Amino acid sequence: MRSQPQSLVLAAERTTTEHDRLLAFIARLCVVLIFPFSCLNKIFDYQSAMSQAAHGWIPFPPAIAALLLVLGGTLEAIGPLCILFGFYRRQAALLFIFYVIATAVLFHNFWNFPFNGEMWNENFWPFLKNFGLAGGFLYIAADAKMQSLRGAFSFSPREAQK
Repeated sequence: MRSQPQSLVLAAERTTTEHDRLLAFIARLCVVLIFPFSCLNKIFDYQSAMSQAAHGWIPFPPAIAALLLVLGGTLEAIGPLCILFGFYRRQAALLFIFYVIATAVLFHNFWNFPFNGEMWNENFWPFLKNFGLAGGFLYIAADAKMQSLRGAFSFSPREAQK
């Protein structure tokens, strides 16, 4: 059996790496795609967002609710760009993990409603969606290679992928 020339092997490895990068980018895009639209919804339907913040599991006073909406909207606008383009990707993913779990618990409190009723369903499925997103962000924070998360708490930007 004859071995392939070294140049063909290198070209195949390079193509695989390019495909892996493209697939990783598409996966990250799928995880963060909802957030810019959520940010726009907070901007254009501000009263509804304030109402949700005021009537969650822990009702917030208007000043705190407004601050949380601004902080959440900022994360939803800037965080996806950081995750997609690798600028403090791990830190943005970790912030999103906290954000989606906090919003699940504070604003989708399905346990306060009768099982399988209208309000239970309106809160249960978004609650689970947020935990699914948390899993996706955890995977991103681990650099999709399930490496140690110890480096995720560093504020140094990651080196470019090789």
